[in-house]
Amino acid sequence: MDKEIRGISCEVKNCVFHNKNNNCTANRIKVGNPQATHESETKCETFECCENPSNYE
Repeated sequence: MDKEIRGISCEVKNCVFHNKNNNCTANRIKVGNPQATHESETKCETFECCENPSNYE
């Protein structure tokens, strides 16, 4: 889980896949809401909350 996905930045520090360089380390990501018409209507469905976000800052 420590290899970054190239070109995917992430600022969600309380996600288990976030690293200190603001990159995503998930094997793959899924972005949801197929009816979205604005970026605010999309969401990362790969998100998993971590217990201690300070470890990823």
